[in-house]
Amino acid sequence: MPPYSSARCGYINEWVATKIRWRLTVDTAGKNALISWANSCPNVTITVARAF
Repeated sequence: MPPYSSARCGYINEWVATKIRWRLTVDTAGKNALISWANSCPNVTITVARAF
């Protein structure tokens, strides 16, 4: 996670978009961590073009 709180929401958005784009899996612990961090972010719509 980026050390600056102002960069965290953007980082989370890119992380999730990359997981979706490349159809990567996420384990339960990773999913729970992402949800926990994302709860402090404003509502954002992520648009993703799948790689294949």
